Amino acid sequence: MKFIERYSFLVHILGWLAFSLAPFSFFPFSFKESIHNYPILLPNIINNLLLMAIFYLNLHWLTPNMLKKGNLGRFYSVLAGALIFVFLVDIIVFQHVFRFAPTYLPNPDRHLPPPPTMGGGQMPPPPQSSPQGNPFPQPQSSIFGMMNTPHISGMMISFVLVVVFSSMMALIKERAANKAIQQQIIYEKLAAELAVLKLQVSPHFLFNTLNNIRWLARQKSDKTEGYILQLSDLLRYMIYHANHERVALQREIMYLKNYIDLQRMRLVNPSIAHFNAEGISDELLIEPMLFIPFVENAFKYGLHSQSESMIDISLTVREGTLYFFSQNDIFKDNTPSLVEDSGIGIQNVRKRLALNYPNQHQLEISDDGGKFTVNLSIQLQP
Repeated sequence: MKFIERYSFLVHILGWLAFSLAPFSFFPFSFKESIHNYPILLPNIINNLLLMAIFYLNLHWLTPNMLKKGNLGRFYSVLAGALIFVFLVDIIVFQHVFRFAPTYLPNPDRHLPPPPTMGGGQMPPPPQSSPQGNPFPQPQSSIFGMMNTPHISGMMISFVLVVVFSSMMALIKERAANKAIQQQIIYEKLAAELAVLKLQVSPHFLFNTLNNIRWLARQKSDKTEGYILQLSDLLRYMIYHANHERVALQREIMYLKNYIDLQRMRLVNPSIAHFNAEGISDELLIEPMLFIPFVENAFKYGLHSQSESMIDISLTVREGTLYFFSQNDIFKDNTPSLVEDSGIGIQNVRKRLALNYPNQHQLEISDDGGKFTVNLSIQLQP
C-alpha cells in the first residue's frame, strides 16, 4: 500500500496505458497498420479519454461528496448523465469514422489477377459479397440500432467497470485516511498524556511548599497540619486520579483549591490570589489536570517581589458549559513571551482540548492592558 501511494502517479500511467493498448492485442498488424486498416480504433481512443475523465471525476468528487454522504439520487443522476454524454459522443464519432471508412480500407481487388473470361469474351458476373467480407459493420441509421454494435456494448461495460473501480478506490482511500487519522489521534493523545505526567509534579513547587511547612513547624503554627493534609491530597490526586480519562469536576476543583492555598502560604498578602467556583454539580466530569498549567503560570509569572500584583481565577458552570477564567498582572522582567502561550504547559492544554473536546471548546489568550487573561469555555456532558 505504501509503495502504491508513493508511486501513485506512475501506477496510474501504467494502468491507463495497459487499458488503452489492450485492444491492439486483438489485431495481427503493427500499430500503424492497425490504425490504417481498422478505423474502429479511433472511437476506442476517444472513448478511453472520456472514461479517464469519468474515472477521476468519480474518484475525487462524486464518490467522496455524494456516495459517501448518502446522496444516492444525485450520484446516480450525474452518472446517468455522464453515460448518455459518452454514448452520444461515441455515436457521433462512430458514424463519422465509418462515413469515411472506405478511404481507409485497402482495395481487396487491387492485387488480384484479372478474372477469366467466359465464352464470347463476356465477363462473368461479379460474385456476391459475403456478409463477412467487410470487417466493418455498416453504420446504423438509429440510436437503438447503434446500441447493438459490439463497440457500443463494450463502451457501456467499460463505463460500469470504470465507475465501480473508481468508487472502490475512493472508498478504500477514504477508509485508509480515516484509519491514519485515528492512529494519529491515539498517538497524539498518548503523547499528550505522557507530557501531562511529566508536568504533574513541579519540583520547584514541592520544594518551596515543604520549606514553608518546615518553617511553620518550627514556629509551631496551628496551620502546619492543615497544609500537610492539603499537600497530601494534592499528591494523591496527581498520582492516583490524573491518569483517568475523566474525573469528577468537584475533585478537579478541590485539587486547584489545594494548589492555590499552598501557593498563598508563601505570600505576604494571601488575599491577592482570588479563587471562586460556582454552579458545580456532582455528576459533571472533566479531563483531569486541564486547568493547572494556567494556574501555575499565573503564580509563576504574575507575582513580583517589589510591585503590587493580583491573581484572579474562577470556574463557573452555566447550562452545561464550563467557563474558566484566569487573569494576572504582567511584569516585563518576570514574564516570558506570553504571545507564544507561556511555554509547554499551555501548548499541551491546546492539544488535549483538540483531542478530547473537538468543536466543543473555545480558548482565548490575551495580554492586553498589562494583564494576561485566559478565557476557556467547554461544553460538558453529564
